[in-house]
Amino acid sequence: MSYLVLARKYRPRTFADMVGQEAITRLLAGAIGENRIGHAYLFSGPRGTGKTTTARIFAKALNCEQGPTPEPCGTCARCVACDAGNELDVIEIDAASNNGVDHVRSLREQVSYAPAAARFKVYIIDEVHMMSKGAFNALLKTLEEPPAHVKFLFATTELHKVPDTILSRCQVLRLSPIKPEHITRRLDQVFEAEAIRAEAGVTSEIAARSRGGMRDALSLADQLIAMAGDAPTLADIDRVGGGGPAGQMALLEHLASGARGALLERVAEQAGREGELVDGLLGALRSAIVALHCGAGSPLVEGDGEALARFAEGVGAARLEWWLGELLRTKDRMRFAPGLEGILVESTLLDLARPEEPADFGELLERLTALEARLGAATGAAPPGPAPARPVGADRGAASVPTAPAAAPTSAAASSAAPAPVRPQPQPAASPEPAAQAPRPVAPAPAKSPATPAPAPPAPAARAEPEPETEPAAEPEHVLEPAARRPPSPSEGFAAALALVENQRPSLAALLRRGRVTREGDRLTVALIEIDAEDRHLLDDTRSMGVARSALEQVFGERLDLVVVQADRRGEEPEPTDGFTAEVVDLFGGRIEDVRRSRP
Repeated sequence: MSYLVLARKYRPRTFADMVGQEAITRLLAGAIGENRIGHAYLFSGPRGTGKTTTARIFAKALNCEQGPTPEPCGTCARCVACDAGNELDVIEIDAASNNGVDHVRSLREQVSYAPAAARFKVYIIDEVHMMSKGAFNALLKTLEEPPAHVKFLFATTELHKVPDTILSRCQVLRLSPIKPEHITRRLDQVFEAEAIRAEAGVTSEIAARSRGGMRDALSLADQLIAMAGDAPTLADIDRVGGGGPAGQMALLEHLASGARGALLERVAEQAGREGELVDGLLGALRSAIVALHCGAGSPLVEGDGEALARFAEGVGAARLEWWLGELLRTKDRMRFAPGLEGILVESTLLDLARPEEPADFGELLERLTALEARLGAATGAAPPGPAPARPVGADRGAASVPTAPAAAPTSAAASSAAPAPVRPQPQPAASPEPAAQAPRPVAPAPAKSPATPAPAPPAPAARAEPEPETEPAAEPEHVLEPAARRPPSPSEGFAAALALVENQRPSLAALLRRGRVTREGDRLTVALIEIDAEDRHLLDDTRSMGVARSALEQVFGERLDLVVVQADRRGEEPEPTDGFTAEVVDLFGGRIEDVRRSRP
């Protein structure tokens, strides 16, 4: 007789044999006991948690000759046929290879026939999310009102890919990852039945590495027994399955200390298993963060809570969360770079080993504000803040400024007031408007010929009244600040926002810089000529786009809706011919309809 792997040999055959899914088995047993059996069930959950096994046990319980019963006898013809996998009325379909409309049409023709020998004709469709859209649509009517003798049992690991129209017609049952202690107890039973004398801690180590999947745990146990015989040790597990939790903690310690050489050696040891390495690091980081916030004794912590809590306190929550986010992005990028997983993991870990932490938006905003204040002081512009109060008579003062030199008296008071108009000299460079007042800097000229105003000594007495206005009269050039403090144009503001985004999402910033930005009301549109699959995945990341929207809100001072579209080359907007045209487009919020170049 050929060898049967442990995962198949010890596969549960009744609801009582199921491990770690008590809520699901109790629900199904209650539905049978109360005669409230639905026509369609959908089992979802991670791999190896018992989705297909639960469907098979449920089908056997429905067709048992003693039932329907929540405890099938296991000895009748129907139960024996179900256990052997040759029951004619229990049809298992792999949706990965039978996912077309023609397959569903054939199924619809078959459901109308009565069962051959059993009570119900049960269709178990595995990996149902692999069916095409047309196949789902062809199944809708049959799934909504099937014949009384037909039951549909679906299983999937990716529930989000199943259309809502299918989900609404099924009872969805979500199987959770199995707890390590439950896997450990089951492995102890299996090792005892197989006469395996394992070293203490072997079964718990296997349970920790299986990440909630009983099938993965039994498969790893099979490999361990094949390599080490009937007396496996913890060292044997490391040789079969990599570093495990201890190796993950060692790798995290290397990250915290910045030991880049040790990091590269650890990654080299996991060659070919980079996905498992990243998954293990993600689990360890998640447990460390939970231990830091909830305590080492929290039931949410997986692994050595005390060691994780000490590590988290030494590293800090901000750095741990940064590591977690970067590793999640690396795991996502690995799907688009087959064969380069090792390089991606190495580059990410080397980057995370830097001692400095990323600056947050609050710190960047404070530094930007301080920089603007220093630049404003250097150029004579008012720093950002409330607009200075404009003197009531400023406009009238500005209009009468040209007469000030003619009124210059010979008195000491008049001569001391003469340098006042020279003070705002740096301001005309910030705005073209003061150009009309260019004659003002020559005001000191009358001081060289004091004899000229001498024939009219009473004039100073008559004009002494407006003298205090000469100081505010020079202020309008400073008050011309509103033009400099106008809201930034879309292109200027967008460039400033991307500078903020680049600190946390450099890939997103580089992608958005390729686009052309326009603004309509509170909507900022970025048109990209080409958007490939990786770009689309980056744009669909809600956290990354949230960072971009937050940066836009900081720069523009209001919440804007960021929309990224793909531009049509045929309808692409003409490029501005020069910088002045681009500034006019941004200032008035318009668009260029046509560009005509004159012939030389």
